Amino acid sequence: MDFLNITSIFLDVDDTLWWFTENSKVALEQAFHDFGGDYWPCDYDTFHKVYLKHNNELWDLYHHGLIERDVLKAERFRRTLTELGCDSECGDLASRMDEHYLLVLAQQTKLLPGARHLLEYLNAKGYDVNVLSNGFKGIQQQKLVSGGIDHLIHHVVLSDDCGITKPLPGIYDYAMQVCNTTPEASLMIGDNPETDIQGAHQAGWRTIYFNLRGIDPIEGTADATVTTLEQIEDLL
Repeated sequence: MDFLNITSIFLDVDDTLWWFTENSKVALEQAFHDFGGDYWPCDYDTFHKVYLKHNNELWDLYHHGLIERDVLKAERFRRTLTELGCDSECGDLASRMDEHYLLVLAQQTKLLPGARHLLEYLNAKGYDVNVLSNGFKGIQQQKLVSGGIDHLIHHVVLSDDCGITKPLPGIYDYAMQVCNTTPEASLMIGDNPETDIQGAHQAGWRTIYFNLRGIDPIEGTADATVTTLEQIEDLL
């Protein structure tokens, strides 16, 4: 599979370039200890498990445009605290935890292995290198700064900027408008088989699926699949 006509490359941020899974562990554990006190009778592992359940459910709804970002942010800690037996009127604590978590999260520096080298390689090859993310405005930009790769990105295109989330088609139209490109010249690289790969494929883009977790791509949507970022350099 060749990508000879590609001039504009869009990469996901979380768990494609910036190692969200590892960085989030640090930020979430700090939020647990900084705000825990006597509010919940459980250890961190229990808290983490319950939080991930609610966070993943809410992000799935957000990706598909079924809830607004403010609902996601308000509910993920509130639902976690409620399930763990905190007072039902825990909205203020949940809000403060969310704000603290995001602040600490965005300061973390760990990248996926090979991420910096890939971006340097793509820039050296003359590609227009951009990110396309459903993450929150301000937070995503700070992640790139914290990871030391912001100077290697030409445009940061976010769902927050257009009010449309991946995999909904409007965000791909918006990204092409911002970056002055076409479907035939656009390539999406990401770790999520639906929001990154299926969505971009349906928009007429070429796709490279970064199979970070051993989950098969949705049939017919990935033009190429890699398990390391280094392998992408052999394709481009």
